Amino acid sequence: MNSRSKDIIFLLGAGASADAGIPTSALMIELIEDLLCKDRPWQRFNQLYNHVKSAIHYSAGLRGHFNNQVSYNIETLVNTLYELERNEEHPLYPFIAAWNSRFVSLASSDFSGVGEFRRKILAILKKWMCPEDTSASEYYKGIINLQKYLNFPLPVFSLNYDLCVEDLESQEFRIETGFSGHGPKHVWDWERFEEDSPNPSPQVFLYKLHGSINWKRDEGTKQLFCVPQVESIDADRMELIFGRDFKLDAADPYLFYAYHFRRFVLTTRLVVVVGYGFGDAHINKMLTQGIRHGNRPHLLVVTNCAEDDKERKRIDIAKTLDVDDRDRSQLSVWPGKAKQFLEEPGLAQLLLDRIPKSEEAPF
Repeated sequence: MNSRSKDIIFLLGAGASADAGIPTSALMIELIEDLLCKDRPWQRFNQLYNHVKSAIHYSAGLRGHFNNQVSYNIETLVNTLYELERNEEHPLYPFIAAWNSRFVSLASSDFSGVGEFRRKILAILKKWMCPEDTSASEYYKGIINLQKYLNFPLPVFSLNYDLCVEDLESQEFRIETGFSGHGPKHVWDWERFEEDSPNPSPQVFLYKLHGSINWKRDEGTKQLFCVPQVESIDADRMELIFGRDFKLDAADPYLFYAYHFRRFVLTTRLVVVVGYGFGDAHINKMLTQGIRHGNRPHLLVVTNCAEDDKERKRIDIAKTLDVDDRDRSQLSVWPGKAKQFLEEPGLAQLLLDRIPKSEEAPF
């Protein structure tokens, strides 16, 4: 069947870049725990980490969540550290009679130890986002092949901070990121994403919902720009929605991207979800709204599971999104890694076959 512009959108999660050598959120926790045990500069934070991790699991247990039910990953950890670091600035501070005495001894009286630990995590995160072997991400070129077959701009929404999609840029394949170039003279401009933009139509519109490793914000004007090298960006000033309680930041471009993601899921016909673990409540709510909307798009989820396990995975995703049996028919699972999926020879036809038929479809 034929397809039209905006009939297909992509949502990329951490699993999409795992084959490129960039750790997933869960793997980052394993790597940090290994550093805390074996690396001397990290070992001073070992007891603090154990205390915070135990408290997160204890809190989940009070709500009846145990073992794999506990949502614990790098983002949960950094978010908790961020909230603890606020100390007296936190709105709940006046209601706390006394902090846990063991925690205070580990964090120091002014909680400076919490801030040091959080910044150390962010610094190693920046290193993980920039693997030395960029050729490992060449499977992303499947997006190029797909776009050439479909012959219309692809909207790609990414929850990742890495540059795997941006690395596809060439003279023949333009990716719109909101910037006309690198440096403070080329600030982010929302109009570059508009249909009536005077700029040439790109092959991909890239919406980085949680920020990017190469974004930097001017301390005076607060305007956002991107840089070609990330070494100049201090770890604590990286422009990432990471380790914050609220995912929607009022500063550009976060609300703009979130609005467009919601608009797309309400109007598109196929949402291709690659490597996303459904751990973000804001994203999940918008996906649920899309599934229940009159347009009723299909949700194709690419996840690393066995062929005989894909039905159980589909049911789990439906439960997470809180969709009923009728809406569950709009979900399907493609078992395998992102690399396998993007290198699938018949990828374009595979996606076209998943697009629900509508009265407006050509045939």
